[in-house]
Amino acid sequence: MKIKKILFSQNPPVNIAKTPYANLISKHNVKIDFFKFFQIQRISVSQFKKNKISFSNFTTMVFTTRYSIDHFFSLLRESKMELPADIKFCCINESTALYLQKYVNYRKRRMTHAKGSIETLAKILEDKNDEERYLIPCSIDSCVNPLITLLDEKKINYEKAEVFQIVMADLSQVNIEEYDMIVFFSPFGIESLKINFPNYQQGNTVIGALGYQVLDVAAQEGLRVDIMAPTPEQPSIFTAIDQYIQKNK
Repeated sequence: MKIKKILFSQNPPVNIAKTPYANLISKHNVKIDFFKFFQIQRISVSQFKKNKISFSNFTTMVFTTRYSIDHFFSLLRESKMELPADIKFCCINESTALYLQKYVNYRKRRMTHAKGSIETLAKILEDKNDEERYLIPCSIDSCVNPLITLLDEKKINYEKAEVFQIVMADLSQVNIEEYDMIVFFSPFGIESLKINFPNYQQGNTVIGALGYQVLDVAAQEGLRVDIMAPTPEQPSIFTAIDQYIQKNK
């Protein structure tokens, strides 16, 4: 299928000429649109305190996204609360673990990370379920969180620390059927698609996914993912899209 029009489910860059989007446009003569499918809003300090979390009851913090890290530590600071000195951290992948250094001294903390998929993260948590107590910063509505679903299935002990909420965008002005390709960067984008278009049929539309969490949720919703990144062959979603378009001209 020849790709002529692509929808990226995020906000447009400030200067598109200096981004990989410009290369896709010039190289393949495609039209690109941007529309953020959802917004992430941090909860208030008073809401956070209602969680009544005693951090001393937990041995390991589990992070799956950068915004969960940002919002958690922002709330921690404004609440004038501190984590125990011996608490450990486990992240979905190496890049998330490295991002954690923005708030945590990497050398003085025990950190582990999975290989990018929910399954590999759940396996790490399951292996030490008898000796660890996990706390997972997440959204208020965590039904779309594939990690939470998997942990429940495996009966792994954990508690949620609600630190942000997801506000789905109104996509009524988006003609979703006119796009040959839709690219998702978050599982919440998939959820927004299904909420806004409950009768959506993918058909020949090409779907691109950045990250295993998006891939997992897309599969749960019965969507076919045609383009996936990062992979050993395609570390960037843009190179993956470029190669797909090139092969299907």
